[in-house]
Amino acid sequence: MNEGHPAHAVGDSGTIRRFHSPARSRIIRPMARQKQKPEGMPRPVAGVTDGTGDFSPRNARDALWLGAIFVLALLARVIVLWQLSRNNPGFFDPTVDSRWHYLWAKSIAAGDWLGSGVFYRAPLYPYLLGIWITLFGDGLWPIRLAQAVIGSLSAVLVCLIGARGFGRRVGITAGLIWAIYGTMIYYETELLIEVIVVPFTLLAIWLAMREHGQTPVRLWRWLTVGIVVGLTAIARPNILLALPAFWMWSWTPADRPSRTRRERWSGPLAVTLGALLPIVPVTARNFMVGNDPVLISYQGGVNLYLGNNPKADGLTMSMPEVTLDESVEWNEFVRTTDSIASALAGRSLRPSEVSSFWTRRALAYMTAHPLAATWGILKKTYYLFNGYETGDQTDIYAYTRYSSLLRRLIWHFGIYFPYGLIAPLAVLGIPLAWRVSSRTRPLMVYTVLYALTVIGFLVTARHRLPILPMMVLFAVAIAWTLVEYMRTGKTLKWLVIGGVVAIHLFVFNRPIVERIMANPTFTLYQEALTLDRRGDYAQAVEVYEKALAIDPSHLASLRNLAYDLVRVKEYDSAVAVSFTYMRHRSSDAEVINNMGLAYLGKGDTGKAEGCFRIAVRTNPNLGQPHLNLGDIARAREQIPVAVQHYAAAVAGDSAFAPAYNALALIFTAAKNYTEAIRLLKTATAHAPGSVTSWANLGAVYLENGQPLPAIEVLGKALLLQPLTGAVRVNLAVAYVRADSVEAARAQLQEVLKHEPQNATALRLIAKIDSVLGAAH
Repeated sequence: MNEGHPAHAVGDSGTIRRFHSPARSRIIRPMARQKQKPEGMPRPVAGVTDGTGDFSPRNARDALWLGAIFVLALLARVIVLWQLSRNNPGFFDPTVDSRWHYLWAKSIAAGDWLGSGVFYRAPLYPYLLGIWITLFGDGLWPIRLAQAVIGSLSAVLVCLIGARGFGRRVGITAGLIWAIYGTMIYYETELLIEVIVVPFTLLAIWLAMREHGQTPVRLWRWLTVGIVVGLTAIARPNILLALPAFWMWSWTPADRPSRTRRERWSGPLAVTLGALLPIVPVTARNFMVGNDPVLISYQGGVNLYLGNNPKADGLTMSMPEVTLDESVEWNEFVRTTDSIASALAGRSLRPSEVSSFWTRRALAYMTAHPLAATWGILKKTYYLFNGYETGDQTDIYAYTRYSSLLRRLIWHFGIYFPYGLIAPLAVLGIPLAWRVSSRTRPLMVYTVLYALTVIGFLVTARHRLPILPMMVLFAVAIAWTLVEYMRTGKTLKWLVIGGVVAIHLFVFNRPIVERIMANPTFTLYQEALTLDRRGDYAQAVEVYEKALAIDPSHLASLRNLAYDLVRVKEYDSAVAVSFTYMRHRSSDAEVINNMGLAYLGKGDTGKAEGCFRIAVRTNPNLGQPHLNLGDIARAREQIPVAVQHYAAAVAGDSAFAPAYNALALIFTAAKNYTEAIRLLKTATAHAPGSVTSWANLGAVYLENGQPLPAIEVLGKALLLQPLTGAVRVNLAVAYVRADSVEAARAQLQEVLKHEPQNATALRLIAKIDSVLGAAH
């Protein structure tokens, strides 16, 4: 194999060296072949090469291999998507983080491009998704199909990186494995950041490896590498801590030990500048909107604390200050942790100060309890290599029941396939990357640095995805090394490495994490949650009851079951379930509020009002009990009292859209359209995903004789929820008033496609047809 890259080749006879002669100041002469490894060159490693098997796009066989990898990857992903669409009841109803990203993207597509407040999470994925929805609509099948194409391209990049770093057979093997890597395929069916983080990371690495050692130094190419890194950072900021790996690719002198200091520094500086280019606009936007120059997002501090606090287990979101379960939505979690930080600090905190507060709290815990903190880090290091796939969206192993192909790509029978096979090999392959060449050493540095960011926070299957392609490459490289040892008769080396791999297989496939994380109740809970969002409350009740039959103390299921029992008018059962819940957690204002709704359904307004008041005292910032008290006052025609309660709801939670809507209804009834419009505009600013607020704003504009603004905001409501018949009817009325009769007719026809018996739409379209007929 080639041992590095000599500066000049002289046939097959050796290298050129410079030396001083007594007769002449500088003479260049050929030297004889050296039998020993030249100083600074990598050691030979069996089974891999130093990029001598790189792919050429002009080579037909290479193009065929890359095409085959892409087609295999795409075929696997399309089959999984097709099976999920047929078998998974939640396929068209994203949950947890996927739902948050989807709603965020839809609000962007509805016109909220700038947003409000400092970004809590890195924004690139929701914005790309928002652009897609603007151009192609919000259909989940097309979105997931586009993600499948992106994932298939990632498999090609894995092949290219492997070939350039370790040789053709390592690249091809790794590309084929990544093409059908079940865990990545699963996550690409969700609407998650990793869908773009992994391919962007791979693209940055491939560009850096391709440019490594090139002469002359092309700064614009290193600037491009940095730009891709920066784009990745505004999706997952962790990669900034792995930036030294990209500096190594651009800095390492390779075969040019005589590079000037300026040449050595120019590459890393170009990478750094390129990385800043996508980040600076995000920072400027945060400062402009939130008056706080947060670099990208401010969740880093609370994430660090989630992974390092007295209750942290390294796998799930746990902290002493907040009671968390699966039913807690992200926006509620953010508001809660922000308000706790401000309360404990004794003053209102800006987002950057909130992040710093939780960072200091994590560091204080680690300093005060060094043994416990060290043990936590060691556990998370083991979790990083344990084969069990810890899903933070759902139980991945239970989820595979929706796809027979996915079930064959992710399974547990002796080992946790595939990661339980990859990790034991990769651990030995990581040091191998250091020995192969200066081109592969940064791969090791990137993997180690990024792994540290995962260990510092929480270790889940999703969070370790950005290093998984490298782990596959390292595993394949060591596997081919073992094959080479076997082929060449190096039995002792083969036995030693094989024995170490066997030990790793045993250690990394222990069911330690599974015992902590396996949760069939959670799978049923998510299924019921999907039914809730569809409005199938009776079926959801049945599924929640199944979940509670497995785990009677599953609080999220108890809480949602009580609320659904109110929805299906089983009020006595709702009260009983609420009392059961309160035996475990007596100070949950939401459950107390739901109990009040049950009493209200039974007609016992006194007990209902008492529950709502207790809920308000328990959590003054919870908007729903204030809203319910306001509704009771309005029903009694106590309008000033109702206004006070609604105002208290938005004072405690500025994003609680129902209270703005209730206030707007009161002012609309009083013909105070100016105040109603102001309130609804405030609602859409604080809660841009609220369809009701956009719809009501359009209705008020219509009532106030303003059809053009009504058309604009009703269109935004339809972007968020296309099948809302009442909104389309109002939009048709607005078009009629704006003298766009054909546009009005098109909206009404769309209503009748889904609601053929909609009386209002039928009446309006008949009038329009008669007007058009008379005109002709």
